[in-house]
Amino acid sequence: MGNHKKWRSEAKKMRRKRIRQKLAQERDEILCKEQKRQENSPRYQAWISEQRALELFAQEEEDRLSAERNAAWMAEEARAQKEWKERQERLAVARAERAKQELRIKEEWEEEQRKVKAAKKEQERIAEEKQRKQEEVLKQIENFLNTGRDMPPEANVASVTNPDRPPCPFFMKTGACRFGDRCSRNHTRPAISRVLLVPNFYDHIGLRQMNPDELEAADDWLEYEDSETYHHFLDFYEDVLPEWERFGRISQFKVCCNLEPHLRGNVYVEYESAHDAVQAFKLFHGRFYGGKQINVEFVNIDSWKAAICGQFHKRCCPKGRACNFLHVFRNPGNAFNAADRDQQEWRRKQHRPTNTSPNIVHDRSWSESPEHNSRQV
Repeated sequence: MGNHKKWRSEAKKMRRKRIRQKLAQERDEILCKEQKRQENSPRYQAWISEQRALELFAQEEEDRLSAERNAAWMAEEARAQKEWKERQERLAVARAERAKQELRIKEEWEEEQRKVKAAKKEQERIAEEKQRKQEEVLKQIENFLNTGRDMPPEANVASVTNPDRPPCPFFMKTGACRFGDRCSRNHTRPAISRVLLVPNFYDHIGLRQMNPDELEAADDWLEYEDSETYHHFLDFYEDVLPEWERFGRISQFKVCCNLEPHLRGNVYVEYESAHDAVQAFKLFHGRFYGGKQINVEFVNIDSWKAAICGQFHKRCCPKGRACNFLHVFRNPGNAFNAADRDQQEWRRKQHRPTNTSPNIVHDRSWSESPEHNSRQV
C-alpha cells in the first residue's frame, strides 16, 4: 500500500513535467515563428539598418573626439615643452647674471676690504704721527710750564671742523653748539687759550625738569624747586673753585643752568694767563669728580657780554629752554660780575685769596685719574 502511494506520486510529478515541457516547446515554436516573421518584415529590417547606422556614427564620433583630444594634448604638450625650454633659458640667463652679480659683489667687497685696510693703515699712520706730534707738543708744553717761556707756535695750532664753511656764530660766542661737530658751519678750537670749558661738569636733577624723558622716573624733578637747585650750586661752587684757584688768578668763573644738553652744567674758567690755564688743563683733564670723569677743553670767548644771555636774570628770555646763549647761576657775592660786562676793572682782588700751593687738596668729591697717578709715581 505504501509503495503504490509513492509510485502514484512520482507518476503525477512526471506527468506534470511532461505537460510543462510540451507547453514550453509550443511557446518556443510560437516565439521562433514570431521572430522569423519580424526578421522578415521590412520594418524590422529598416530598424536594424538604423541601429547599424547609429552605431557607425557613434564609432566615428568617438574616433573624431579621440583625434581632437589627441591633437589638443599634443598641442598642449608642445606648448609646455616650449615654455619649459624658455623657462630653462631664462633660468640660465638669471643664473649667469646672478653669477656675474655675485662676482661683482665679491670684487666690490674685496676692493672695499682693501680700501678699509688701506684706510686703517692710513689712520694708524696718522694716529702714530699725531701721537708723536702730541708727545713733542707735550714736551714743549712741559718746557713752557717749567721755564715760563713763550708757547712754541707748533703747540698753538687751532683745529677746525669745516674749513671751507663760514664760522658757527653760537660756537664763536659760547664755545658750544647744539649740533656738535656735525654742525654744517665751521668750529674753530684753539690749541691753547686762557679759557677752559668743562662740558656738563655741574649736574643736578633740577636742571632736567624740562626734560623728564631723560629721567628714570619722570616725576622725580617735581620734588625740586629752583631755590634747592641754587643752594646745591652754592655747595658745588665752594667745592670746586678753590681747586681751580690753586693754579693762578681766575678772571671769570661761570656755571651754566641751561636746560639744553650741549650747555647744561657747562663750567667756564678763565685765567689771567695762558700759563695758568695750561697748568690747570694738565691736572684737571681726566680727573674724577663725584665719581664722573671730566673732560677739559680750551675755548675762545671773545666777549662774555655777548656769550651770556642778558635777559635770563630779568626772567624775560624769549627763547626759554631753547636759548643758545649762556644762562648762568649768580656767583656768591656777585663774584666775577664785572667780567660779565667785559670791563677791565675786574682785575681786582677776588672774594677769596688765591691758593698757589702745589699740594693737591683731596675732598669728598675730587679724585685723581689713573693717568695722573701714574705720572706722579
